[in-house]
Amino acid sequence: MDLEGLDSGTSPFITLDACDGDLVRSMIPALEAAAEGDNGPWAQVLGEHPSMVERLHGQGIENPTDRSSISWDDPTLLFTASIMLTTEGKALPLGDGKARERIGRFPFGDGSPITYMIDYMRPNSQRAALTQRIDMEQIQDLLHRLNHALSDQHLGHTRYNNGKAGLDIRGYLTAEEVRTLRLGLAGRGWSVTADEPIDGGMRDASKNLIAVLRAAERRDVGVFLRSHS
Repeated sequence: MDLEGLDSGTSPFITLDACDGDLVRSMIPALEAAAEGDNGPWAQVLGEHPSMVERLHGQGIENPTDRSSISWDDPTLLFTASIMLTTEGKALPLGDGKARERIGRFPFGDGSPITYMIDYMRPNSQRAALTQRIDMEQIQDLLHRLNHALSDQHLGHTRYNNGKAGLDIRGYLTAEEVRTLRLGLAGRGWSVTADEPIDGGMRDASKNLIAVLRAAERRDVGVFLRSHS
């Protein structure tokens, strides 16, 4: 799989990719342990996921169970092993592309609509929130995971943000978390702060994110958030 060919034309600042979020969750502590010299957790993950072994073999990795024998950096290995592919071996698309494009080119701050939503979201009134099983605290937690779970804020290092060909994986969600976030954003547990700088910005950002999350939910996949400089 060619990492440089994942995006055509000019890359947007933010990309949401379909991934096996449960596999990502298993791989992260294994990769962290391997970075400290302990290959055991990595070998265990490979033993539990034979399809991952097959994929890495297909990418020319002769001994996938030995992390030290794989020359790839952590983000390249994580992405290659867990990205969801079509039968043609291309990245599985989420939605029709319009919502993804709008998410990728958000015209404010650091360019991430997820950051914008975190900054300008407030709890809804107590009465409305009582009817919601998913409150703003849960929504914010999932937005943070999507935006920062693989950054130094959570891991204490930036290895996943400095991969080959500029690969910068900021965060991810599992398929279950995708569904929870989609339900939360579509519900009444949150509202918009009075100082929102872009008129309708939260409405558009949440609408486009919900569309991509719904597409991921239909395919029962998790999502990566990648950033492009």
